[in-house]
Amino acid sequence: MRRKVLAPIALFLLLASCGPSPQAGGGIGGTGSVATVASGPVTKFGSVFVSGTEYDNTNTLYCIDHDPCSRENRLKIGMVVVVNGTRTVEYTSNQTLTHLADKITYEETVEGEVQSVGTDGLSLVVLGQVVSVNQKTEIDPSLQGASPHVLNPATVSGTLVEISGFVTGDGTILATLIQPQTGTPHFEIEGVIKNHDHTAKTFAIGSLVVDYSRPTTDISLMPSPTSPNWDGLVVFVLGDRWSPGGSGPYGARMSATSVKPKALGVTDIQDTDIEDFVTRVDGPGDFFLNNVHVRTSSNTTFEGGTLSDIVVGSHLEVNGPLIGGTVTATKVAFEGETELQANVAAIDSGGNTLTLTGLAGLIIQFDSHTRLDGQGSPRRLDDLHSGDHLSIHGQLRGGNVILATEVERSDPKSNVQVQGFVTSAADPIVVLLGASIDTSSIPEGGFLGRYGTIGRRAFFDGLSSSKKVTLRGTYQTNTVTWSSASRGD
Repeated sequence: MRRKVLAPIALFLLLASCGPSPQAGGGIGGTGSVATVASGPVTKFGSVFVSGTEYDNTNTLYCIDHDPCSRENRLKIGMVVVVNGTRTVEYTSNQTLTHLADKITYEETVEGEVQSVGTDGLSLVVLGQVVSVNQKTEIDPSLQGASPHVLNPATVSGTLVEISGFVTGDGTILATLIQPQTGTPHFEIEGVIKNHDHTAKTFAIGSLVVDYSRPTTDISLMPSPTSPNWDGLVVFVLGDRWSPGGSGPYGARMSATSVKPKALGVTDIQDTDIEDFVTRVDGPGDFFLNNVHVRTSSNTTFEGGTLSDIVVGSHLEVNGPLIGGTVTATKVAFEGETELQANVAAIDSGGNTLTLTGLAGLIIQFDSHTRLDGQGSPRRLDDLHSGDHLSIHGQLRGGNVILATEVERSDPKSNVQVQGFVTSAADPIVVLLGASIDTSSIPEGGFLGRYGTIGRRAFFDGLSSSKKVTLRGTYQTNTVTWSSASRGD
């Protein structure tokens, strides 16, 4: 069904395209330019870094949340943006010399009144969407709790907020930036359409019912309302009125002034770099990253996971050419997820959690969306036992809690593996997922970078909370002997 809507969306993308045309120059041994489009969060300034890639923004045009485009840089860390630009390549080595941003576009993921806040400060509800907070969420100081990356429920509840982040599923968002609402108040939501009723002119996003029945509502970029092709699309919706009510504890209604598909702004380009969450899987290696269709091939390389790990809700960064609206992935990296391998130490059925041997203090949380498989075909936490070896993919939910998204069971093994974002590091200690790990046992040759051995000094140089690392070791007599540590930047 999704493919039927690609033609009208492709027309929109082509008309909206403002990315540069592919260029080449310099001849053999010289340099050339490759047209690029990228999508991801702003991670650093100096120039502008998006998903860790640096862009020269000397002459960048900024289009910020429906305001007129200008040369004024009003970006903030955590804003999820689209970058149209070029990449300069040295032909002899095929090495990228610079990334140049011609245009950076930003639209909020959700803007509205906070309906509720989790007592732990790690979630809130806005316009019927459950918004999660993790260790990488940037929070305005006026909304922050006693510790970084945690909300203060007392100051957040009932306020108007602007949130940038990723749509992770039906009515769920992972926030990368939360700040008070500024400028002219309006309501905005990005999400996946469901329950479209073209007669009533309504649809739902999570627990929000959107009404687009007013004659002035702009739906000109959407497929025909009478077609079945709205359900499953990721859209941006602007509105001028909202009210609580409807099905579920967080039900809400919004009157829309415009509805449009989320888009990159191009259908054909030599180079894409997209960080987002998987919203649909049509088959092995055939999936949608938000609204972007992606296919893998035998030449695709995988980092931090495998082809079978691509499921709805996976957080990925995908590279490759965009042809006819589909990215042929040359590389798929699993982002924002932690990866663990260890034996079960203890299970708390009442709390729906377990702990792992060698990783004391780390808590693995299960919920109704956790997918279990492997030896014995487990289907729930009670099917697991102490000593089982687990491979776990999940997301850090603050402190030392990992929300498991996928768990595979096998026979007990001695190997232990931890992959995630560093909290802090000072040789020989790496603080990872709330645990302090002593790397003293790792030999010089066990410290690895993207292209091989880098040694202890280079491994710790510049290691910060924005870096993802993987540590491997073996568990014996109540302790882990770590044998290698690698960083992928």
